[in-house]
Amino acid sequence: MDKSKDHDEEVDESKPYELEFSVKPRIVAPRYSNIKKVLMEKTIVTKGDKAGINLEDENDIKEDMSIMKSKRQQAKENLEKKIASEEASQMARESTLSVRKPKLVLQEKVNLENELPEPILEINEQLDKTEREEDRGVEDTIEDFDDEFDDDLIIETLKLEENVKKLDVRLYMDTVKVVKPYFELNEDGSTVATPLEVYKTLNKFGHSSFRPGQEQAIMRILSGKSTLVTLSTGSGKSLCYQLPAYLYSQREPCISLIISPLVSLMDDQVVGIPKFMKAACLHSNQTKIQRQKILEAISMGELSILLISPEAVVAGFGSLLRKLPPIAFACIDEAHCVSQWSHNFRPSYLMICRVLRESLGVKNILGLTATATRATRDSIIKHLQIPDGLKGIISDIPLPDNLMLTVSKDPIRDHALLGLLMSERFAYCKSIIVYCTRRDECERIASFLRTSLKSEQIVENTNKKRKRVNLQAEPYHAGLSASRRRTIQNKFMSGELRIVVATVAFGMGINKSDIRAVIHFNMPNSFESYVQEVGRAGRDGLRAHCHVFLDSQGRDEQELRRHIHANSIDRHVIRKLLEKIFIPCSCSGQCPKHEVAFSIESTVRALDIPEENISTLLCYLELHENKYVQLLNPAYTMCKVISYGGPLQIRKAAKECPPLAMALALHKSKVGDDPNVLEFPVVDVAAAMGWESGICKHKLKNLEWTTVNNQQKRSSISVQFSNLGLRLLAPGNLSDDQLDEALDSLYNRVINQEQKALLQLHAVHKTLTEVAQPSYRACKSENDDTLIKEKVREYFNSSDPLKFVSEIEPKKFNEDQLVSDIRALICMYRDNTFTGRSVARIFQGIQSPNYPAVIWGRCKFWRSHLDIDFHSIVKIATREIIRMR
Repeated sequence: MDKSKDHDEEVDESKPYELEFSVKPRIVAPRYSNIKKVLMEKTIVTKGDKAGINLEDENDIKEDMSIMKSKRQQAKENLEKKIASEEASQMARESTLSVRKPKLVLQEKVNLENELPEPILEINEQLDKTEREEDRGVEDTIEDFDDEFDDDLIIETLKLEENVKKLDVRLYMDTVKVVKPYFELNEDGSTVATPLEVYKTLNKFGHSSFRPGQEQAIMRILSGKSTLVTLSTGSGKSLCYQLPAYLYSQREPCISLIISPLVSLMDDQVVGIPKFMKAACLHSNQTKIQRQKILEAISMGELSILLISPEAVVAGFGSLLRKLPPIAFACIDEAHCVSQWSHNFRPSYLMICRVLRESLGVKNILGLTATATRATRDSIIKHLQIPDGLKGIISDIPLPDNLMLTVSKDPIRDHALLGLLMSERFAYCKSIIVYCTRRDECERIASFLRTSLKSEQIVENTNKKRKRVNLQAEPYHAGLSASRRRTIQNKFMSGELRIVVATVAFGMGINKSDIRAVIHFNMPNSFESYVQEVGRAGRDGLRAHCHVFLDSQGRDEQELRRHIHANSIDRHVIRKLLEKIFIPCSCSGQCPKHEVAFSIESTVRALDIPEENISTLLCYLELHENKYVQLLNPAYTMCKVISYGGPLQIRKAAKECPPLAMALALHKSKVGDDPNVLEFPVVDVAAAMGWESGICKHKLKNLEWTTVNNQQKRSSISVQFSNLGLRLLAPGNLSDDQLDEALDSLYNRVINQEQKALLQLHAVHKTLTEVAQPSYRACKSENDDTLIKEKVREYFNSSDPLKFVSEIEPKKFNEDQLVSDIRALICMYRDNTFTGRSVARIFQGIQSPNYPAVIWGRCKFWRSHLDIDFHSIVKIATREIIRMR
């Protein structure tokens, strides 16, 4: 019962001196707050006659006055919050992040209900009707005032979260102490003579003298000059960053960043650092406790070296950025990956230099690589911004003199390999690596050698499972379990295992100086790979033997061409990707770029190209001179709202959650849809509202909680995010000419990469064929390998090493047989939507996301036309597919 109404009935309204108390209703946007419009009934008191007023009524009036006072105080606080909200809005407007104009315009603050979009009004009307039914027979005297500005303030504050991340970088660069060079340069810009302090530190590292190139590289980094070091594998490149890092950390609190591409080998690299230096690595294979300990060590300034992956640097350090001490310098291992010729290996390498300079303020960068042609070196100089150009490159002669290089063209390679291992040159070599192109080849050759060499075996008991490790030969490739690979590697490192038959990844980062032989059972795919792989032998400076077996039928070249064509992309596929990126908007003038996101899984399936290729194309767009896009961190793109209280609960929650209300407005229900489940793309909803996706996710996730008696409890709504997607900022008003320009830029780059890789393969095959002996028996230890070393060194020193490599002419083939097989394949698998490229991939055994080898390897046409030019198959298959429609 409303006490105000009872009191009104008892008072004589004819008495004079009336005092009126009233509370006016406030207007609130119903789509943002679930505030009921209640008008407090008038309370009239006669001063001259209180006969009709008892003590309880007087207390009620005092209580009403107290409420009015508290409301005035709250209104004052609301005004202060409004001012703060407007300031936050202004900061958000100054943000670099913009959004697409919404299809349904939602005003952030509305004063009249009829200003709302019709779908939202419809929701509010249904909710109001429901509330009236629930509250029938119950009348509230006073409604507790909600904070009118709470939602808006939260929204504006959350908008600042992205800006805060950007400000973290600015604050870091503004507040962090710049690490000055350890030594000043001479007046002419040259480095000073190596002081005694550096030689004493060298002795501390256990060396009495520098190897070629080390001293110059170390002095340049200590003098603050970016440098590229291209020294042979095993020539001591690690000392080039360890010694400067130690001296910098001894002078002042600072840290040196080492960007390493091999997460699995980071721990081994840390172990190889001297014990008097404090170093650690951060990677995804570590436990949460391990990472926490490292972060604590970083914040305490206890580390002088931090190894980290390029992906971690490009994605942003997050909270780590605020804990980092001043950065003395950054070292990029495998620096050839940052050049313009890097493609699909590690897309983050393409961005690393820009992030180091623009985000972390690092000016002193050391690049390390074992292989780089002159053209690649020129590209790296540009990325590292080496001030003195070619003078900033420190290199040695490729292929050290202690390596004995031979090549043979044996008709039966299996028997030739066995004979070579038992020959005088290799019989006493204790540690040998045999490289194969394919995993199944590794398994086959290792089994063949085990059987032929008939060595003894040992039995290990690991996790109660008996595992045999052969002392003579074992395979090593990515298809083995991590524990198995670790066991084989440890046995090889300790000298218990003599031969490892592996794919080319084995040996990268392994610090074993007494590898006496490297044998290529299959031809390497380029001179760069060849030099890097043979360089793993003889690191101790003693004589080591390297041999290459060439297939007499040229099948190795065909096999390696498959891997090159696996990365090629059709022009129409790139166009589809651009359609996902550049979504049309209604911006007039220059578009400030909008947030775009698309599912990785569905995009990979739709385009039939791996995620790495898509990421590489996005990097190319960001690095383009027009800077088409700005990449953001990946995030989940789909949101699923599940109501355990029925569909009415979802619609009721939408009144307090604008993103959910907009999702309902945009949602097109289908027959058979579960009314208790609402699934929608969160970025599209954010774009329609003019919000950022992160803010929408925050508001949606809050639906899982409700307040009961001032305590947070789980609600009857569950919110789930799924479909990890790529996010970026991209304009939506590019003209057709601009879109064609972006398309041409990407397609030409892909074509150039493919053509360059094919020419590299052809160059190494041509050179090795010229120096090859008919049999391994003709390759004596006294054989002069001067010719092959001269050709390799000429290749690396040439400004255009592929200039004299002739274009590869396709071999003649039976077109009628090819057409017959194409038609048979299409008819056999009518449910598949083939393209010319997908048919060519099947015919040459190239797997793709939609045609994996594990499934299509059973098809009789798999690898059936390896001897035919790939692009010829694509052209003919496309023609036949059109004819059969």
